[in-house]
Parts: sequence; structure tokens; C-alpha cells
Amino acid sequence: MNPNLEIYLAGWIIEDGNYDDFCVGERRKFALEFWVSSPLTKSAESVIGLREQSGHSYDVVGKLVFTSEGVWVIDCGVLAYSERQSEIEGECEVGDFVQGNLRFGVDPFFYFERHCKIRSIPPLIYEWQVNSIEQDTTPYILSNDARTYIRDDSQRSHQSVRGTAKNLIIPDQGPEFILYCSKLGTAPSHKL
Repeated sequence: MNPNLEIYLAGWIIEDGNYDDFCVGERRKFALEFWVSSPLTKSAESVIGLREQSGHSYDVVGKLVFTSEGVWVIDCGVLAYSERQSEIEGECEVGDFVQGNLRFGVDPFFYFERHCKIRSIPPLIYEWQVNSIEQDTTPYILSNDARTYIRDDSQRSHQSVRGTAKNLIIPDQGPEFILYCSKLGTAPSHKL
């Protein structure tokens, strides 16, 4: 299965030098991190599935294939990891199927710098074709606690861009992107 996925990319990941800028049409290698709005729960189904939903999210049924040293890896048609124990219900064990709604993001550096060295962790770095890129152009509003600015979900908007380089994007204090990618057929690896 070579899925097309919508993958979140925060601008700081590039600004910190973890990756070069991304451009439409190129092939790139990276692992997938996942996060959820509510914990993945044990599933009665035992068939891996991945179904696109709104807001760049996916309903999944996946198999918990690895957990150790604060890392959880699921196989939901692609392998993806999380560092947050709260993302999967506590009673789930390796071999269990889990279900829920999640989002994918480009691994900031956790996998390719640290997790890839954990004994027996599966290779998670896939090769991707970047088909298109959208920049999040949702306006910022002051948060309820008046301490930070957050995106105004009631005015959610995106604009197509050719890449993530500063000369290709709409000026923004905290650029965020959605990469529309196709997973290529190469085997995953531990290294970029």
C-alpha cells in the first residue's frame, strides 16, 4: 500500500536546520510522528485501515508494533511513532490493534537522532514524493489566557505554495504547512 497522505510540517523544524526547505515535486525522506485529540483505544477489528477525514486527519485501525523507552509505534498502513504515552490507552500492548483519529507530522528530529538507536525499533524513515504544499494562512487571535496567540479555528484557511523557503511563502510569524505526499515503494530505513 502506497498511500497519499496529508502531513503537517511546522516551520520551526526547517528553521532549526533539521531539514532543508521542502519543494513541490521533490522526493524526500522522513519518518512520521502521529498525535491524537483523544487516546487511541483497543480495537475489536484486526484489519489495518486508514481513512481520510476532515482537517488533515485520519480514522485508523492500526497494530501497536513496538513500545520501549517512551516511544510507541503503530502500523496503520504506514508506520508512525509517538512519544506521548497519553496517545494510546494504557492497557494496550504490542500486538494489540488500536483505533481512533490521528494526524501525521514530519518527524522533527526525535526519530532520526535518537529513536533510531533503540534496539529493535522498526525502520520508520520512508521516501515520499511531495505532490503539493499548502501554507496555513489562518489568522492569529489572542488566546483565552491572553498570554499567547493561537490560530482562529473559525477562520481556517490555507494557500497553495511551491515550497517552504521564505521567498516562496506568505509572510507569517510561525509558518505551518501541509505536505500532500505519496509514499514511494522503497523500504523504510533507520537513517535519512
